[in-house]
Amino acid sequence: MVSDNLAKQLRDLRLRAGNPSYRDIERLLKGTGRNREMARSTIQEKLTGKNPLKLHQTLALVAAIAEYAQSNGTPLSPQEVDEKSWRAKFVATSRPSSYNSNKESRVPHTTGNPPEPWDASPLRNAGMSDLLDLISQSEGAPLSTWVPHVAAEMFTAQMSCESLMKWTAQASPHEIVQCTVALEGMFPLPDPENNDSWGNWSPGNNATVEKLLRHTARQRSLQNVPVLVVGLRRASVGQYVDMLLTSLAQWHLSHALQAIVARLRAAALSQDALKMLGFVGSHRQPTRILEVVSHFSNLGAMEERDSILKGMASDVSRFIIGAKESDPELQDVLMSSIPWNKKPDYAKALTRAGLHELASRIEVPLGGYSDEPPF
Repeated sequence: MVSDNLAKQLRDLRLRAGNPSYRDIERLLKGTGRNREMARSTIQEKLTGKNPLKLHQTLALVAAIAEYAQSNGTPLSPQEVDEKSWRAKFVATSRPSSYNSNKESRVPHTTGNPPEPWDASPLRNAGMSDLLDLISQSEGAPLSTWVPHVAAEMFTAQMSCESLMKWTAQASPHEIVQCTVALEGMFPLPDPENNDSWGNWSPGNNATVEKLLRHTARQRSLQNVPVLVVGLRRASVGQYVDMLLTSLAQWHLSHALQAIVARLRAAALSQDALKMLGFVGSHRQPTRILEVVSHFSNLGAMEERDSILKGMASDVSRFIIGAKESDPELQDVLMSSIPWNKKPDYAKALTRAGLHELASRIEVPLGGYSDEPPF
């Protein structure tokens, strides 16, 4: 395999540097400002070829090995550790073997990349020649081998990644999934168990993965939605499915949402279809929710309609918008979907909105509700 060839070159470099142990390399990767930490087991898997190398990991390992050689009194030559050279090696081993580098005779190849190249003028204007070289060297290689690295460098420089993510969203579902995997490795979602408001925020993830999936939801053919949902889960980044479904719910018109629901159901993903409709109620622009409710109601799709209403009921301000509708059936669904421990707040909101009859239907016991329903 081509990835094994790159791993072998790193192993050879390690030997020439004095054969640092995995522990030594792990320690050096934790060096100040490197921001490329790897567990010892991961380092072993990368160097033995058991786990494919990513570009940022390759460069980090080269830098750590070079640092060990320098401190050990056996420095490697500049040519052996040249970053540009190693980027070229990485790209060469990542490019499909069927790719013909002769541009004159090359026939079209199917890499899943967008049809037009990305406009790299922001990098050119910022003098980032190393990244321009990487992009040039990466022609014909999968996007996941270089887009995440470029995005990470742009984020470090406090540049917007918007145009790069919008362009990447035009790629095939497989490439989008692989880019998501690579970006997640660099900018993981915050730990949901972290109660620190500062620690539970990931600007790098927002600037890259979130933007990629948002543009994907807007640009990709609707028939690819099930492919993306399943692809994300099979690639062990299923935590981003809700982000994709939310973006779909926020962006598309009623007929398009109907088509997405049909596609998801046809792929045995009915729960995801209903979840997306729940996000229509809970995340779509409030004034654009009821048009979707009416669309599914007119189709006689009551399960779909009720999923949207249940989403509306999760937020009191959205709930009030729905409650003001005169249709008693819609009101009944909303009333039955009020969060148990928030019934007093909803009763007060209904009273303030002049919906006294609905407010009277919410029975609030003396002392209020406990946090848990009585069942």
